[in-house]
Amino acid sequence: SNEMKHTFLKKCLCLFQVRFEVVTSEASYCRSLDIVVENFVMAKQLNVILSSQDKNWLFSRLNDVRAISHSFLSHLEQAVEKDIMRFTVCDTIIKHCPRFRNVYVPYLTNQSYQDKTYQRLMEESHEFRRVVEKLERNPVCQRLPLRSFLILPFQRITRLKLLVQNIVKRTAPKTKDEAQAIKAMKLLEKMIQDSNESISQMKNIESLVTLNAKVDFECRTLPLISQSRRLVREGPVTELRDFSLKDREEERNVYMHLFNDYLLVSLRKEGGRFTVIDHAPVSELRVENCRFKLHSLQKNLFHLHMPQKALLLRTDTQANKLRWISALSRPYPEIDFSAVQGMCTSCFKRNCRVKVNSLMLII
Repeated sequence: SNEMKHTFLKKCLCLFQVRFEVVTSEASYCRSLDIVVENFVMAKQLNVILSSQDKNWLFSRLNDVRAISHSFLSHLEQAVEKDIMRFTVCDTIIKHCPRFRNVYVPYLTNQSYQDKTYQRLMEESHEFRRVVEKLERNPVCQRLPLRSFLILPFQRITRLKLLVQNIVKRTAPKTKDEAQAIKAMKLLEKMIQDSNESISQMKNIESLVTLNAKVDFECRTLPLISQSRRLVREGPVTELRDFSLKDREEERNVYMHLFNDYLLVSLRKEGGRFTVIDHAPVSELRVENCRFKLHSLQKNLFHLHMPQKALLLRTDTQANKLRWISALSRPYPEIDFSAVQGMCTSCFKRNCRVKVNSLMLII
């Protein structure tokens, strides 16, 4: 019927428009990459000012991104010229995805260094700021700042994925075109996922390098920097100690860094430094809520059992205690804690006879 033909033609037109938008948006993206490369990356004024390291961090792989994008656009245009009414784009995306990954993942991973380098240069180098602002006034930039050009690759790969998702929705089901569209979508999603994981890993390494420069080890040294290590939780807690012994404080503030594989217990020093007094693999830890009561006003307490000692710890709030217990409570191998399990309980019960109102453990 005429109504069915109209519906079919409407669907075909919508699909054609989405495919054509892939081509036109890629052309616009390539023009923007041309501007940032020719007006900023190749600018002699900036090359004189920037060190090779700063230039690498600021413009890392932009030339490569530009080259792969022009190649991709060229293949898309060839497909359009071959058959403007029935051209496809997903097969071209599939062919280019390996090259996209080799360029985009490193570029996106470098983005945090790029941002920090840009901010530092703008704040510390008057000459850099002056030259950048002068280059930004070039009419080809259309009043857009350098920073807006630097984030284009991230925006593009995300938009390309959304366009392909639209193609999947508008393509006839159980057809070759749909299979290609789904494959292209999954490849783009995997590339974005890999980029996010690489960014996360880079941030983890960066935070470990920063922490490594701030810690001193009172106990056996532990190499902190590892690609597989990530920070799960950190923060201050109060350790309640056996104050029945003379010349010892009743409590002290400690700081814990819980990683996915190790726990560091430290004393916080001036200038943001830490002295590590103990550490242990997370597989050798056990945590439990306190299950006995003493007559005082103490709250938010829990036991942390380590291989050679047990700590009685207090947090500032009940919510914080539960977060620490949750973070530390994981399935571990069976470990014999019998040597240290009763340590905290016995010393505090003993001291309770002397100071009745000193402690109160809440279940």
